[in-house]
Order: sequence, then structure tokens, then C-alpha cells
Amino acid sequence: MRSPAKNGSLLGDLGRDPVMWSWALFVFFFPFYVFPSGLPQPADILVLLISPRLVKSWDGRLSSGAKRALLALMGFTIYVTLSNVLWTLWTAEFAFNPKDGFLLSPAFYIYDAILFFIALLIYRQRGDAFINITVRAVLISVIVQVPMTIFFGRATALRSSGMFNAPNQLGYFAVLSACIVLLGHRRAKLSTMSLVAGMLACSYLALLSASKAALASTALLILFSVVTRLKTMIIATAVAAVLLLTVDPVGEAVDRTVRRISNDDSFGFVEERGYDRIGKYPEYWIFGSGEGDYTRFAENSMIKSHELHSSAGTIFFCYGVVGSLIFLIFLFQIVRVAQFRQILLVLPAAAYGLSHQGLRVTLFWVFLVLALILGEEARNIGRRVVTRTRSVAPARIA
Repeated sequence: MRSPAKNGSLLGDLGRDPVMWSWALFVFFFPFYVFPSGLPQPADILVLLISPRLVKSWDGRLSSGAKRALLALMGFTIYVTLSNVLWTLWTAEFAFNPKDGFLLSPAFYIYDAILFFIALLIYRQRGDAFINITVRAVLISVIVQVPMTIFFGRATALRSSGMFNAPNQLGYFAVLSACIVLLGHRRAKLSTMSLVAGMLACSYLALLSASKAALASTALLILFSVVTRLKTMIIATAVAAVLLLTVDPVGEAVDRTVRRISNDDSFGFVEERGYDRIGKYPEYWIFGSGEGDYTRFAENSMIKSHELHSSAGTIFFCYGVVGSLIFLIFLFQIVRVAQFRQILLVLPAAAYGLSHQGLRVTLFWVFLVLALILGEEARNIGRRVVTRTRSVAPARIA
């Protein structure tokens, strides 16, 4: 395992390592969507390019926590693949369009499982450098996205998509970036001002997206952060107040968001997110309906032939109780080693998934890897402290 740079700098950890450069560029360029949603983006290719080299140099070992999580994720991925292949054969719908067929959905989960595995291998071989580079690359990326979104981003009258294809993608990126920065800022040795800048950038991007779920999740993050980083949040709040009063783009973003929320004429949450589909088709509760061929439900669902706008809803409706239990086992392997502060930071990302389908967002899986790594490290440090304390305890006097 390679030791991190002594000063914790990004360039120091990158060095001349092509794997770390590829990973850093993957994280940095994640927000740049060139192709339509649902297709691999340029950043995704970088992960596939470094995969053979990492697997070849792997010693075959992983930590116990990483091994359990990876096995659970592999089990879920296999179930997803089998489910969609069987539904393809049963319906004879051999289409890659998710509205008409099932063949595209397994590709997303297979890629995400590969990404999860590759991230664990990088940490296994590069150690703390992986954490430092991941956190700092996300921080730089989210700060760069602010001017990119303002001057070059795709936008409508009330909402901005940034360099993404849709506003909700920008909002989720802001939430996940804030989660990653807050989760790993101590290990990456970020300064208070760097952390403040990152949180302000994430909050501003969430405002630009005018995503209600992103704004709610960001508010949760700020609330939880007050518990653990009171000084940082006080500074961030003061700076945000000054920007709101003095900088026109910030005030305009707030006004657009308020107008969108106040003029929202959408249906109720259950119907709008597609949860009503679950109640209307109880025959899929056990094994699931497969993730695709949504035209089957067009006549009896408010969202017609669209997918459920929910990560949790998608897993339950498409893969049933069986698939949901396997996925929950995977999540449990991550949460079981986490500290209370780390669990709090997982909740906003999970809350966002109640109203949007975010399982295909690769940064979500990067966040899960980081949560697993930092949680397991914290547990191991705690065990070593307890062991050391017991070993130096004075013997009883007979």
C-alpha cells in the first residue's frame, strides 16, 4: 500500500501514477455530460481503461468489510441481470430502450459494480492517496462547476442543468459532492476555507438546479454539519449571507427557485414519483417486474410509461422483496462499520433517492465506497486503541 504524500497535497499523491491520474480525471470530469443520458460519458471510459491494470496487480486480498460489501453487491447485480434477462425472454422484448425492453438496465448495475470494485482496489494499493485525491478532485470539480454553469450551462427560465442534461442531475451532483467533501475533509486535511468554499459551491449549484429534493438534502447536510463542524458552518452561513445581499447571481438563483416552488402545479408526491404503480401491481411484490418495458403500465400510472422517479421505489417495484433484501444487505455492510457522524452524512443522499432515480449516478457509488472505507478505518482505529489500553493496564495486586 502506497503511503500518502506527507503534505497531503493533490499533486503529491498523483505523482506520475497513471492510475491515480485517471481516477482524478474521472472524478473531476464526472459533471461533463457530452452524450444523452443513459449512455456512457467520457469520464466513465477512464474507469474501464484502468481496470485491467488494477486487477492484474491485485494481491487477491480485501478487508473483511470490503469483501462482505462487494459480495452483497455482486449478489444484487447477478439478481438484477437474471431478472431482466428472464423478463426479456418472457416478453420477447429484445430492446435496449428502457421503455420498451430490459436489456439496458443490467449494464448500469454491472458498470457500477465494476466501479465499486475498482475503487476498493485503488484504495487497497494506494492507501490514503485514494481518499485525498477523491475528496480534493470532487472539491475542485464542484467549485469549477459554478462558473461553468453560470456562463456555459444549459438552462431554462427557472432551472439550470449546468453541464448535465437535466436540472435534477445537477442537483444530485451538488448533494453527493457535499456529502463526499464533508465525509472526507478531515482525512484529506482540507482547510476550513476550502471546506466553506466547497459547501457554498454545492449550495449554489443546488439553488441553480431549483431541485426541491436537492435543496432539502442540502439543508439536511447543513443541519447535520452544525453538530460536527459548528465553526465551519458559522463561517459558511456568514459568507452566504454576504453573497446573498451583494452578489446578483446568488439573489437571482434564490428568486428563480422560490418562483418554481410557489408555481408548482404538480400532482401529489405518491403519484408524481410513481409510487402508485406499486400499489396497483401487487403481483410484482415478491420477485419484481423487471426494470424496463414501462409501456406495460402506461394506462394505470400517473407517470405513464416512465420509470419510477425513486431509487427505493425502483428497487422494490422492479426487483421485489427478494432484490430489495439483497440490496439492503449491501447497504447494511456499509452502515454497520460507520460512525454516527458518517451515518448522518449518508442520510441526505438516501433521502434524495426517495424522490429521484439516482442509482445510475456513478458519483453515488464513489460516495458509498468512501463511506465504507472511512467507516471501517474508524472502527479498526477504535479496536487498536482498546487493545492498546488493555495491554498497558496495570496488573491487579494479588
